[in-house]
Amino acid sequence: MIPDLLNEPVSKFTNKKMTTVASDLTIQDAARAMTESKVDSILVFKKNQIIGMVTEKDILHDIVAKGLDPSKTTLGEIAKSPLITIKKTAPVKDALEIMKKYDIRRLVVVDKRPIGLITQKMVCGNLTENQIVLPELEIPDKTSCPYCSENFENNKKLGVHIYKIHIKSK
Repeated sequence: MIPDLLNEPVSKFTNKKMTTVASDLTIQDAARAMTESKVDSILVFKKNQIIGMVTEKDILHDIVAKGLDPSKTTLGEIAKSPLITIKKTAPVKDALEIMKKYDIRRLVVVDKRPIGLITQKMVCGNLTENQIVLPELEIPDKTSCPYCSENFENNKKLGVHIYKIHIKSK
């Protein structure tokens, strides 16, 4: 199951929806483009060449947290470069290793040119489709008295017990 998933080619998990914008666009305009396109990352190009990527996290950390003006800062100033890519035929395990190595959550999938993105979320989101059983939290069907550890069917009965035994009798 998981080993099979890890050996699948990244092309199986590639989202072909990519938004590309010019490096001289402001962060504010880029954020609008991301919102309109319903994406959380954009590829940045300069002179018809993709030079890097900007994510929502980059905007938060590199602009908002530093108090920079998003209407004056350009994408070219914060684009993460060089662009980290992976071939469409590479196994998913290689993609996850690269993401871990560079502390990133997405890679550009290439087949001579960029064809899409693979993200940790895309891979992990498919774990349930591969029937991986996740441990469930055990929810007790009884409520215990914090004073004497006696068990009760519900909080109302516990409240009556606490009042009669632990409060009123004193």
